[in-house]
Amino acid sequence: MTHGLYSKSMSPAEKEVWDTIPLDALDDEIRMCRIWLARVGAQDYEIGQNPHDPKDMTGFELTEIRRTTGGGKSSTDAVSKRPDLWARKDRLLGRLAQLVKTRAELIAAKAAHGDGDGMPLPWVD
Repeated sequence: MTHGLYSKSMSPAEKEVWDTIPLDALDDEIRMCRIWLARVGAQDYEIGQNPHDPKDMTGFELTEIRRTTGGGKSSTDAVSKRPDLWARKDRLLGRLAQLVKTRAELIAAKAAHGDGDGMPLPWVD
């Protein structure tokens, strides 16, 4: 965990819950999908507290920076939008389902046929 690909991009709170996330599925990828789902859920909740207040910028992400020049003047405009959280949830749930299915198939294949050399499979054991 401390030297893994994901450990550098996780918040302290995510690192704290890492070992408590259930693994019904394929290993670190499943854990990260669940963390990302939790992030989306938290963001959805925060936005839902005041979704129509034009002064509340909760959840907005910078999507575009426009720089214009003309007549000796220049200006910069920043465009921010709230993300499509339903689409994010949908993609993550689909990915999570695929990982769970794949891991189940790997476990079934190992049970039925073994791995050939008697060594444990790292993504299953």
